[in-house]
Amino acid sequence: MSEEKNKRYIYLLAGYGGLLFLGIAILRNLLFFQDTLGYVLTTFGYIFLVSYVKFADEKIGATKRDKIIFRSGLMVILGVVALYFYQQHSINGWAV
Repeated sequence: MSEEKNKRYIYLLAGYGGLLFLGIAILRNLLFFQDTLGYVLTTFGYIFLVSYVKFADEKIGATKRDKIIFRSGLMVILGVVALYFYQQHSINGWAV
C-alpha cells in the first residue's frame, strides 16, 4: 500500500472510532439520566458531527467502498452496543 493510502485509512479509523466512542457515551448517558433536553442536544450534536465526518471523508479522498465499509461497521457496532445496554437494563432495572 502506498503511504497516502495508509494515511487515509488511519484518518478513517480515527474519525469513525471517535464517532463510535462518542455514540457509546451518548447511549450510556441517555440510558442512565433520561434527560429529554440532553437527548435532543446530543442527537443534534451527533448529527452535526457525522455531517462533518462525511465532509472530511471527501477531503481525504476516501473511496465509496471505504466509506461503505467504515459506516456499516460503525452502525453494526453501535447497534450491538445499544442492544446490549437495552438488555442489561431491562433485566437489571435502572441500577447503575
